[in-house]
Amino acid sequence: MESITQRLEKPKNQYSLVVRLLMENHSRGVTMVEAMKDYFHKFQTRLLEVEKAHPKLQVRRLPMTTKNRFGHSCTYTNYKSVAPYQYLIHLYNLLNREGLKDKK
Repeated sequence: MESITQRLEKPKNQYSLVVRLLMENHSRGVTMVEAMKDYFHKFQTRLLEVEKAHPKLQVRRLPMTTKNRFGHSCTYTNYKSVAPYQYLIHLYNLLNREGLKDKK
């Protein structure tokens, strides 16, 4: 699967970047830490917009709890796509080519 994502075009907008992150982290899911590594702090917002426009994209949201360096517990969300990998590739190419079109 890694070779497939390497062969795809670079993301041209934030919507395709969301799908790209879901594809690259298909087995373990995406957290805001992974999204922030790409300087992308609007991950959650763009993901919601893509999900509304493309209902076949199903994303599991799993709350995770861990302890920080001060011993306090903190909770974050892990986003993992339940959609088939081939659908993600198709959606990525569509969003990269056309962007997010409003379906009104």
